[in-house]
Amino acid sequence: MSTLTIRSAKPADLPFIEAIENRCFHASRRSSLRALKHSIHSPTQSVWVAVGRLDEKRQIAGVMILHHHLLSIRIYSLAVLPAFRGSGVGRRLVHRAVALAKKTGRSSVTLEADRRNKVLTEWYENFGFKIHRILKDYYSPGRHAVRMRLDINSALKGGRVRGRS
Repeated sequence: MSTLTIRSAKPADLPFIEAIENRCFHASRRSSLRALKHSIHSPTQSVWVAVGRLDEKRQIAGVMILHHHLLSIRIYSLAVLPAFRGSGVGRRLVHRAVALAKKTGRSSVTLEADRRNKVLTEWYENFGFKIHRILKDYYSPGRHAVRMRLDINSALKGGRVRGRS
């Protein structure tokens, strides 16, 4: 997607970010509006929006929330609207997180993903993320997550899933 731009979220973006959360995540995994507001204003978090074109109209296509730790950047949340999936929005957001980690001297980028979602975990593995640990009952009893980590010194790969960018 050549017309995609990525920028820091603004308070005026909150309704769109909340709508993406509602569209992309199960109710038990969504951030509340209050949490989203906190993320935008937090000195230890950042919220990035990817803005693209759909039917000649510019709109927020994806959102990524990062938590900034001393030695790492954590991808807390990454969501792309279904109409934009497969167009490189998620890939560009992950590249932004890695670039930020490099620029700020962090040693890794981490995230948690549903262990059952093989498409998602394989997508992150295509970037060079590796499963670091299994987190039992992370989402709910019996719903485990994997903690994944990309060491910054590792080569960043393309992030393609089954031939899609």
